[in-house]
Amino acid sequence: MRTQIKQCPLLFFLLLQLGFNLFLHAQDVSCDTLYLINREPRCVEFLRSDSEYVYFKNQGGKWEKVMEIQSVYAVKTSSGEFMVLYVQDTLEGNWYTREEMVSYMRGQNDAISHYKGKSNRAGILGFAVGFAGSAAGIYYAPAIAAGYAVVRAYTKPSKKAKWGFNSSLEADAAYVEGFGTMAKRYTSRRSGLGAATGFVIGTVTLSLILSQ
Repeated sequence: MRTQIKQCPLLFFLLLQLGFNLFLHAQDVSCDTLYLINREPRCVEFLRSDSEYVYFKNQGGKWEKVMEIQSVYAVKTSSGEFMVLYVQDTLEGNWYTREEMVSYMRGQNDAISHYKGKSNRAGILGFAVGFAGSAAGIYYAPAIAAGYAVVRAYTKPSKKAKWGFNSSLEADAAYVEGFGTMAKRYTSRRSGLGAATGFVIGTVTLSLILSQ
């Protein structure tokens, strides 16, 4: 009897966790997904699209929003329908054909899935650079932090399997560009944020020390 009583809280926890997981799954299923070019997929309520724009609402939102169709590759509705909206248009910078864009998006998705760990390292190093650079003074410290972010933004992304790069597609120019563009975006964001945060915290810390 005591064993059964002790097992009840565990059983209740497992049932609660199962219910929560089912709730999250239901939320995901009811979501329409916009697959964006050079950005992470976005969970929305898809309304409609025309030759120029995509119309949607943020999940749970009330207001209709608009996005240029050149920024959207495809939309997947909650019912499972997959609609490719991408149109090749060199005037808008969409150089790739639809077939090539499939490879581009594959490279982008590989970077989204795996490159965050690599870019987080750049962010941590950026924090260290910003923090240490704050000792250079109010005139030079921002330049040091900004310089680090710029250098990282122009550094070629790593093409290692552990960061998501598919070496079997290295000869596919569209795949390589899709992977590289998204990887650079992650790296530049995190290195810039890390450097700025390190600079601010370093400056505050230094001012507190000097005020003693």
